[in-house]
Amino acid sequence: MSLPGPRRSIVVRLTLALAAIAVLVFGAAGSALYWTLERELMRVEFDEVQGKIEQVQQMLADSPSGIDDAFRTRLDGVLAGHGNLLVAIRSRQGELLFSNSDDPLRAVNAATPSMFTLQNGSATAGCKVEIREPGPVQGAQVTVALAHSMRGGVLRMYRGTVVWICVAGFAATLLLAAWATRRGFRPVRKLAEQAARITPESLSLRLPEAGEDQELQALAGSFNQALDRLQQAYSRLEGFNADVAHELRTPLATLISGIEVTLAQPRGRDELEQLHLSNLEVLERMRSIVNDMLFLARADNGEQAADRQEVSLADEAGKVLEFYDGLIQQAGVQVLLEGDARVRCNPGLVRRAVSNLLSNAIKYSADAARAVRIRIADGEGNASLTVSNRGPTIPPDTLPRIFDRFYRAEPSRGRSESHGLGLAIVRAVATMHGGSALARSEDGLTEVDFRLAK
Repeated sequence: MSLPGPRRSIVVRLTLALAAIAVLVFGAAGSALYWTLERELMRVEFDEVQGKIEQVQQMLADSPSGIDDAFRTRLDGVLAGHGNLLVAIRSRQGELLFSNSDDPLRAVNAATPSMFTLQNGSATAGCKVEIREPGPVQGAQVTVALAHSMRGGVLRMYRGTVVWICVAGFAATLLLAAWATRRGFRPVRKLAEQAARITPESLSLRLPEAGEDQELQALAGSFNQALDRLQQAYSRLEGFNADVAHELRTPLATLISGIEVTLAQPRGRDELEQLHLSNLEVLERMRSIVNDMLFLARADNGEQAADRQEVSLADEAGKVLEFYDGLIQQAGVQVLLEGDARVRCNPGLVRRAVSNLLSNAIKYSADAARAVRIRIADGEGNASLTVSNRGPTIPPDTLPRIFDRFYRAEPSRGRSESHGLGLAIVRAVATMHGGSALARSEDGLTEVDFRLAK
């Protein structure tokens, strides 16, 4: 026995999806802002280094005696307000002429501001240029760098802030997403509660469509359409059960009463034989009803016609006419067969359908125009066999129901030996061949169109 799996929830999945999106969005935004801030701080440091090295170059150009005490004094005054700056001046031969730091800045060797690692291991922005103007310090090298960068501390603080903001944003998004999704699915829960109230005793109830959200209107409409089909099927099933009980009740009552009468007093051999023959006819009728019901049940379950062969509809209809030749002559009916079409079908089922159509047409033909016409037409994708006869016009409100089981259009199409399954079988045979059955009745002319897919 397998254990039930965890219950899946759209609300939980949607909430987690929104939270994951929030993580991605916050992470991407934080990373973009961090990268922008890092580039901006680096640009500020490079500008500061570039500006100071240009200022030192200008001071050297303005000093006629080169690097003397007066120059050192002026340079110390300039650097007094910039304790973060490191300056070193070396002669062409590499002699240290000036430095405000113990670090000789030998790692700095680029002519444009760049990032370097000093001897103490700290990363900093620096630049080294050579004095090319003629003078006492021509060929000297000036190096300017930042003693320590505030960029690292600012970025560390910013990273911590971004992490906390992302965590807080994720938590807030998770809570708000859970609240929003639960609130958003409230109409769905409401529809579920309304659907739960629908029972076999209240199949007429429907889910409300007006006033619902656009996405739920389609769901409610589809559900209501399914309920319509279910109600129709349920009604047909109830009617079918009632008709079956009614059809079987009469022969059963006949059998019971005949047996009771037989057992009431002694009977002769001839009388018993007649009673058994009568009972056999009743049983044959019951067997025919049961067989037809089983056939219709298989057709309703989607069973397709088997053992198909390519045949001529005119030939199959001709075989039915030969079988009914005696009945046709007895009824005084003229049957006309027109046209032909070849179709792949189950010949036995097709003959059964044609037989039912022909017997109905003969039975309900008017005395003044006892002629039955069978027209066969070959169409695109299907072949049709139409049986028409002159007789009582079937009312338009009952015409669509003549293919229902046990349905009789009017008392004149009475019960006699028929049990009301003939046209239902015709439609079932057509359906099993991918076709359809239609009926028309106007001005005393009734036509039943039996179509088969090729």
